[in-house]
Amino acid sequence: MAPQWLSADLLGILILLTHSVSEKFSLSGSPHPIIGIVGQDMVLPCQLSPKTWPADMELLWTKIEQTHNEAGYVNVHRYKDQPNLDTSGENYQNRTELFQKELRNGNVSLKLKTLHVADAGTYICFVKSPAWSHEVNTELQIAAVAPVFIDVLGPQGQGIGLACKSGGWFPKPELRWIGNKGQILALESKVGMTQDSDHLYSVLGQVTVPGGEASAAPIACVVRNNLLKTEQQSAIHLSHDIFPHTSPWLAAFWVSFVLLLLTNGVWAFRGYKEKQNVSQKKNSKEETLLSLEALKKELESELHDQSKRIERLTAELDFRKARSYMESITLDPNCTHPELKVSTDKRSVWNEPGFPESTTPSEVLIAVGEGFVRRKLYWEVEVGEEPDWELGVLSETVRGEVREAALEHPPVEGCWSLRRSEGQYYPTEAHTKIQEWDLWPTVIGVYLDRDAETISFYNVNALADILVIPFDNSEKVYPFLRPRPAVGRDKGKSLRICPDTDWDFPTKLSAQTVCQDRDLCS
Repeated sequence: MAPQWLSADLLGILILLTHSVSEKFSLSGSPHPIIGIVGQDMVLPCQLSPKTWPADMELLWTKIEQTHNEAGYVNVHRYKDQPNLDTSGENYQNRTELFQKELRNGNVSLKLKTLHVADAGTYICFVKSPAWSHEVNTELQIAAVAPVFIDVLGPQGQGIGLACKSGGWFPKPELRWIGNKGQILALESKVGMTQDSDHLYSVLGQVTVPGGEASAAPIACVVRNNLLKTEQQSAIHLSHDIFPHTSPWLAAFWVSFVLLLLTNGVWAFRGYKEKQNVSQKKNSKEETLLSLEALKKELESELHDQSKRIERLTAELDFRKARSYMESITLDPNCTHPELKVSTDKRSVWNEPGFPESTTPSEVLIAVGEGFVRRKLYWEVEVGEEPDWELGVLSETVRGEVREAALEHPPVEGCWSLRRSEGQYYPTEAHTKIQEWDLWPTVIGVYLDRDAETISFYNVNALADILVIPFDNSEKVYPFLRPRPAVGRDKGKSLRICPDTDWDFPTKLSAQTVCQDRDLCS
């Protein structure tokens, strides 16, 4: 291991070497601010001494900019003696250039092209190598001048009005009027100053020259740039002949007349523009309203379609939930009207009168099924294309009257049913006609829900409900069917209770596919 004194000596030697190398080079710029003219090129001086350019050195030009009360640095130009490392900052693209042939002489000055007002500020020339670095500041001030023009505004009282205007100055210029003897005119003048998007100033001065100032000598407007200490001017000769000699009342009349014409013209123009704007706004408003109306109709139509779809899906979901409680229901032959016949499987019933000569059909042809007290129960009845039938549930009291053949009229009290007569549907609860159904149901589903206190009738073909009526009976109830009475010798069409099955229904059913024949439902 090396002694500690040796390490300390080596460190000292390195520091001395670095210091000596640092003092070997120096960097110089401009000791005073330099002034550039807008639109022209300017060289920011920076010289490395001795006049050489070692291969391992790097040059970086930056600018100090004040943003939000904080100083920041913006890259202007970077150079290193390697390919693809000669780069410019974003705001200085294609506007900076080094003197490549002078680099070997240590000239690292930067040429800034087409100066803008925003280029004003302090620039830093920074040169570094692995062993040392130096920097020097240069302040750049920006100035701009422009030509001056004088316009004659015409008689104003007993004098002549003059206007002096010039645009494209920086920094803010000064404007003054010089009389015929070279003195500054002590006249009341108006001076206005504006600044454009490029930060350049435009100046406008107005003055009224009385007749006594007129002579062979010119009256000049002088605009001065105090930074450059330079002036631009324009002069005009005024003779006594151009000054007004008429009565001030006549002059006032002509001034009033001209003002009246101008005022009328302005109001007429404003009226025209107002009418034009109103017409354009009206047309634009009408087009907007038509567009919005069309969009409204389109959205309403789409919303209507979506609502119908949701309604259909909700109805189908409700139907499938009810059908999950489907059970096998059978008829009771001992509780059936004498003129009705029940099939051997106790599911089908039809009218087969014992007296063929009778032409008066009975109104109480009722077949009652086995009773139940379940909380929820669902069954289905195939009605085919019959235009007249009734089905639902009866109370135990009405069931006893049917058993004893004591009914003279269809039951009203103790009966919850759906009736079809001559193609129209009627609920017994309110005795009102239900709206006509678009799809003729050939299979009717009945769902008793004691928890919800309702009994629902479904169009199985459409997977949707037909009618929901209140049901507030907690006693034992009995399903029933009332087929259409037969006339003469013709046997009536049958109604059939479908067995509970585990197959699902297609979206639409037809009379040919669902319990068309009573033997197919056994």
